[in-house]
Amino acid sequence: MVGPQDRNAEVRADVAPPVTATLPTDLPTGLPSDLPADASPAKVPSTGGAAKPGRWVAVDLLRGVAIVAVVLYHLVWDLGHFGVIEHWAHTPTGRWVGHIIAGTFLFLTGFSLVLAHRRRVDPLGFCRRLGKLLLCAYAITAVSLVVAPDLVVTFGILHDIALTSVLLLPFLRGSRALGVGVAILAAVAPMVVSIDSTSRWVTWTGLTPQLSPSLDVQPLLPGFAVSLAGLLLARTLLQAPRVGTAVRDWRPRGAAARPTAVLTTWGRHTLAIYLVHQPVIFGALILARWGGLID
Repeated sequence: MVGPQDRNAEVRADVAPPVTATLPTDLPTGLPSDLPADASPAKVPSTGGAAKPGRWVAVDLLRGVAIVAVVLYHLVWDLGHFGVIEHWAHTPTGRWVGHIIAGTFLFLTGFSLVLAHRRRVDPLGFCRRLGKLLLCAYAITAVSLVVAPDLVVTFGILHDIALTSVLLLPFLRGSRALGVGVAILAAVAPMVVSIDSTSRWVTWTGLTPQLSPSLDVQPLLPGFAVSLAGLLLARTLLQAPRVGTAVRDWRPRGAAARPTAVLTTWGRHTLAIYLVHQPVIFGALILARWGGLID
């Protein structure tokens, strides 16, 4: 995933393609928004098979758009890595696009957590989804140890989403003012705190001038502020019946219904798409090079 801070962006300029674009997630709804977001307990009728009861089509649609953006971003990254095109992903604009994609998934992490546990926290469901996420995260770590030991993934986007999901739990209830205050601190901290270290045991915080070289790196800060913002927005919508119901019950109509249904389906399976898309793209480009289709 692309790091969230410009001061850290240069670290990854010449490393191998990121394992994640920024963010994924068909994860559970207690985790990123990709988490199976069969989150909201409120049951609403589905239309056209686009969504299951209890799911917010708008959330699945945003996840679907985000995962498409991830795939396209990594396709451009890989084409640049193979020299087929200019390495646009390394430009300031390319890095900011990566930040935005990652931020979308982080935002949905907080939003989906509220939908999944709006009435009460389900410890078993949360732990089951967290375990699924950690299993995928450390599978990526293990693969990176084999394919690029100098660029091992120790704290990528999935690791970040897992930790963020745990840290968000106390904010599901209680003072929203406190949540706003913590979100502001999380956003500001990397600008005012600088720890002089290049150790992987420290750089994951986002408080160091540089990040450790890695195929995928997504520090906790300032992204935690974005996730907390998603959580607070979801809480606000659920406490504003008219607006919350309108968002929850929204369904596409007319010509937009079919393409939206496709995107929402992808949005319910973002973790799977996230895990397989990069090996498929990278592998196809390697075969194309071997076949002489690209130089």
